[in-house]
Amino acid sequence: MPKRSRTEKGKGVAQPSSQVPRPLRPFINDLAADRYSHLSTRNINSGRFVTIQDFEHLDIPQILQNNNLVEFLTIKEQVYTSLVPYFYANYEFDGNRITSRVLGREIDLSIGRFARILHLSTGGADVYSHDLHDFEFSEGESSLTASTLIHGNDNPGLVRNEVVSRYTLQSQVLAKIIFYNIVPKHGEYSHARGCVPLIIYCLLKGIKVNFPRVIACHMGSDQIRTAGRSLPYGMLITHLLRALDFDLSAETPSSPLSNINGVVLKMMEAQLRRHAPVQPHLPPAGPGSSSAPGSSSSAAPAYPPELQTFITSQIEAHQAWVDQRVADLRAEMDARAVQDAAFRAEVRNDMSYFADSMRFVDVQFQALFSKFDMPVPDRTATACRLPSTGPPFPPRARVSVPPPRTRVDGFDPDEVISSDEDAGDDERTAEEAGDDEE
Repeated sequence: MPKRSRTEKGKGVAQPSSQVPRPLRPFINDLAADRYSHLSTRNINSGRFVTIQDFEHLDIPQILQNNNLVEFLTIKEQVYTSLVPYFYANYEFDGNRITSRVLGREIDLSIGRFARILHLSTGGADVYSHDLHDFEFSEGESSLTASTLIHGNDNPGLVRNEVVSRYTLQSQVLAKIIFYNIVPKHGEYSHARGCVPLIIYCLLKGIKVNFPRVIACHMGSDQIRTAGRSLPYGMLITHLLRALDFDLSAETPSSPLSNINGVVLKMMEAQLRRHAPVQPHLPPAGPGSSSAPGSSSSAAPAYPPELQTFITSQIEAHQAWVDQRVADLRAEMDARAVQDAAFRAEVRNDMSYFADSMRFVDVQFQALFSKFDMPVPDRTATACRLPSTGPPFPPRARVSVPPPRTRVDGFDPDEVISSDEDAGDDERTAEEAGDDEE
């Protein structure tokens, strides 16, 4: 029997590489691994199945069918919350290709195949990086006509409105669908910003939108990777993995959010009634007016003289109150200016007292050093004798460059509010999870 070499002693013989399964690497690179460490604790926004037939009276089914969204919005899957962070940690969208890695397996799709899996069409306008104010409208259309269509009101002041409750009910339903399934957001759903109003306008006008590109761009946006935000498209990612024949049997699924259906519609209708503007009561028409069909609607209504006199007196009384209030505010500001001047003089006197006290202490120490024949301590680089006169004192030269002050980056107030609400939602979710465990 031949002797074993020194390197072979105590070691098993290595098997051929074809017999050893290669370990599955979960991340495409170190950056993806770092992303996962931040994404793994996020909540998942599953998206919501849309019961489209509940909105037939608002013509929502036809509006969605014009952009081939019906099958997409009726996708309903379980959500694998443990796999979604891996999908986003490895996700890249470059040109027309979508790449990622889940369960150690590569995902590499063209935008066309991605669209087919989600039952969407790739034709149409790319609106993700646009809004109502920089979109290239067709002839005769503008941001004002788009706002009129969304709000049902031609008031120019609504062009930059972001409050969804001021939309028509039809536009509110579309906004709800977009917020959960097309461009999902986190936290508050009361304001529509960015491309959302533009998407609503395109849907109402029947303009084709390239929704696969919108979704792919949003998956890779900085909004997704911002701390505190939920990871969206939970059901779509499951649908994508199933279409690619991923084995999900070892994973634990979770149920998605509730459907967008008639119950949600009733809540929106109730909210719309609460926010409806109160129409002022108009007095009856005068004897000289005519309400017959075909009469001119531009003629001014005739009000009784007593009502006109009453309104005029109320306006004059209100103007007098405003003038008096302005005069009182000016007098208050003048009084505060006098108080401020007196306060500054008092502070100056206090500083003089402090300086005199410090000079007195300095003289007393000098007397003690002389009396007991003690050596005077050496001066430091910053120490110097106080001047014999009072303030203002001569400026002291700097002995070194002061350290730089910490710079606080500015925040968008809307983003701060949204983050606070997001944090509140996360805390409530955590409390509910704790209650379930108990």
